[in-house]
Order: sequence, then structure tokens, then C-alpha cells
Amino acid sequence: MGPKRTSAVADVSVNMLPQLASFLAVVDAGSFTAAARQTNSDKTVLSRRVTALEEALGVRLLNRTTRSLHVTDAGRRLADDAREPVADALAALMHTAAPDSLVGTIRVASAQSLAQAVLVPVLDGLRRAHPLLHVELRTSESFSPLVEEGYDLAVRAGRMPDSSLISRKLGRWRYVLVASPDWVAAHPEVQSPAQLPGHWLLWSSGDGRAQRWTFQRGKEDVVVRMDASALVYDSSQLIIESARASIGVAALPPYSVARELSEGSLVRVLPSWRPVHELGIFGVTPHRTMLPARVHAVLEAVRSRVAELVPVWDKMTR
Repeated sequence: MGPKRTSAVADVSVNMLPQLASFLAVVDAGSFTAAARQTNSDKTVLSRRVTALEEALGVRLLNRTTRSLHVTDAGRRLADDAREPVADALAALMHTAAPDSLVGTIRVASAQSLAQAVLVPVLDGLRRAHPLLHVELRTSESFSPLVEEGYDLAVRAGRMPDSSLISRKLGRWRYVLVASPDWVAAHPEVQSPAQLPGHWLLWSSGDGRAQRWTFQRGKEDVVVRMDASALVYDSSQLIIESARASIGVAALPPYSVARELSEGSLVRVLPSWRPVHELGIFGVTPHRTMLPARVHAVLEAVRSRVAELVPVWDKMTR
């Protein structure tokens, strides 16, 4: 009886494991299109495999229309039961093929200025160390939907919106107030944060800023409503260019204006005052567990890079 049972299990495994792996890829990605993109597969092949799995099991796993896909209760149970052992099997295969290398594709989303300061050096270093690693980096000022667009990881700064996504804090930063040297020379009357709302403040939309800020100088505190008289833009680069054109004071992350401050095209406004509140840099993933090794590697590399930069950023906001 033993050999027959082993043979039967082997037959099922040969036929159904690719189908099961395809099903899990679709569930985790949220759609056949995203799963095909993440696995470098053909969408039609994935669809055929999932259909074959449903027929073999005699149960519907996915309800799909031309515009949406929903996992059934049976599909959810199967995904929960099978995800970890399938991930372990795939990890074993990849480790055997390249025991010391990161392999596969990782799709990362971030804002452009943050990507330039943090992600580009990190991803370049990982790519050089692991030639089998393929990296796709997309930049946007808005929060991209990870699951719907097939991202493995987003690196974002500010305050994270409430969602089902998993956020890991990788570092911290404070805003720095900057303006052009000409603007500062033309406004000698601005000696306190309390006077800032009387001037144009340049903001980035969707950055999670607080409406009221506390500034500190020694033991002195000043609370200011910072959204008054504000111009709100959807591009940090547009804010920088507007500040350089002497339109007003810009509140920006230090990594966005490090070059301009070094060149002198922008200078700090009220440098003796420091915003008290801190914001974070976060690694955002669709799931908490069973992340691919390449995602863990990027998260830890970003954490190390941010740890190097935080002291530099602190000097810019003291």
C-alpha cells in the first residue's frame, strides 16, 4: 500500500503544484494581470491553471468577471493553508539554485525625492551584488495601491494612511523651512514662527502634515497654524522651484533640499527654531509574513541607509 500511496501523491503533486502556485500568485496579487506581471508569466496560462485546479478539486476558488476578482470562502481557506508550505518549497528551490544570491523581480514604489536620496543608492548596490535580482522602481508623489498595481514594496515618508497594508518604520525626519536668499533679504520682519502665516507657505499635497506645529527654541515654544495662507502643490520639485523663485517659504523634508541648501540657492528660514514633531520613513508591504528574501533585503538596506542619513538630516533642522 505504501508505494501506491506515494505514487498517487507524486502524480497529484506533478499536476497540481504549478496550478496551486499560480492560484496563490493571483490571490496575493489581486488580479490575473498583476500576478502575470509579478511572475513574468502569461495571464492566459495562469487562468488555465487556476481553472484546472478548480476542476480537479471540484470547487470554485475564484469568482471572476471582466472587471473584478473575488476569492471564495473555499479559495481563502486553501490560500491560507497552502501559502506557507508553497513559499517554503519555492524558497528551497531558489536557495538550491543560488544559495547566496537574491533572485527574481522586485517592484518598488516611492516619491521621487525620497527615491533619489535613499532608494537609488540602495537598489544600485543590491543589483551589483546580486546580478539575478531585477528591480523596477516607480516614483509618484501619491500613494500607489500596492496590491492592485502589483508592487512588492513602497517606501514612503510622512504619516501612513489607515489601510490593510503593513507599515514598518525605517527612520525619522523633521521638516526644514527654506526660502531663497532674496526672499529672506526682502522680509527681515520675519523673526518668529508666529509670523509665518502672514506669508505664502508652500506645501506638498497628501504629505500628512499637521495643521498646528510647535516650534521650539531652547525652552521657548510657539504653536503656529501652518495651513493658513498656503499654496498646495502636488509636486515637491515644483515647490522647490517656486521657493527658488522667491514666491514664499517652503516646508520640505531635508532630503528634498539638501542639494539646494549646499549650493546656496535656498537657505533656512528661522534656523534657530526647530519643529518639534517628527515624521517617519516607512517600508510598506501588502503582507506581514512570508515576504520574499529580496523584499527583506531591500527593507534592511533602506533601514541602514536611512540610519546613515538621519544625523545629516538632524544637522539640517537644528
